[in-house]
Amino acid sequence: MRKPLVAALSLVVGMSLDVSAVEARTKANRSSLQVAAATVPTEPAAGKPGAPTDKPAAEGVVVFEYRNDVKALADLPERVTQALTQNTSLRVITLTEARRRLGPGMDAEVARCDGETRCLSQVGQRLGVREVLLLAVSQLGDVVLALQRIAVAEQKVTGRFADSIVVGQAIDEARILSWLQQLFPPDTFKRYGQIQVSANVGGAQIYVNSKASGNTPLASALQVLAPGNYRILVEKPKFLPFQAAVTVMPDTTVEVSATLVSEQKQTPWYRRWYVWTGIIAGVGAVAATAVAVKLGTEVPPPDTTQLPGTIVFK
Repeated sequence: MRKPLVAALSLVVGMSLDVSAVEARTKANRSSLQVAAATVPTEPAAGKPGAPTDKPAAEGVVVFEYRNDVKALADLPERVTQALTQNTSLRVITLTEARRRLGPGMDAEVARCDGETRCLSQVGQRLGVREVLLLAVSQLGDVVLALQRIAVAEQKVTGRFADSIVVGQAIDEARILSWLQQLFPPDTFKRYGQIQVSANVGGAQIYVNSKASGNTPLASALQVLAPGNYRILVEKPKFLPFQAAVTVMPDTTVEVSATLVSEQKQTPWYRRWYVWTGIIAGVGAVAATAVAVKLGTEVPPPDTTQLPGTIVFK
């Protein structure tokens, strides 16, 4: 009579993957440990708001698998890495990149760890990653899955989560994502893109969604949440302003190149049409419109929709 599933889950959640217990198994049932491949570039992303602009090398995550001769869910590691790639800001090390760094013997080296935390941390340290995500798959009637986050520098488990899966049950992306959300903090699931703004004149003020974001030339691209829509305004006294609306997708860079055209005659600030556009958006539209009409010039505001500029999506 098998133990109740609750007891089995409790055992898996609290497990330390004891090496002596693993070695007591017969060779026919010895666990296999694999590195799961991801499908994302391994270059570090630029810094996010509130974080350093240049990530250190040890900022990635690699996924290892530990299973006790269980055939079910053979594609789970690949699906977990895909979920990490598509839903988080983490940099995932690919199998190809891991083998390039450690050589062709990497798979055998990882397998010899037999799921032991310190050993896996040492492999992760050599890979230059910050974390190892371990998937432990066993079967006690139902398939029992235990996930562990291993901090490489500290060589310890920082988070655990377990779930039971009926044999033959389909696992959709939402369920995989829910597992990851149990392990990683909410900020992990924010994704980012970049906006690179340049102009033909220096010292022009750049606004992104009405927020001052630096002057030209920018030292580095602006990191923004993605996907998202952003309004770009580039202005400098004595020049007609440049405006653009862009959509930024995750892990992409939008290059905005503005050409500011000199005004023939400087217009007082209270007569500039785009100033009143901002006022109308922020306060009572009727009152602001009346003032704008009273103070506006008889000449229509300059048409900036065709001002020179380019937008490149990468």
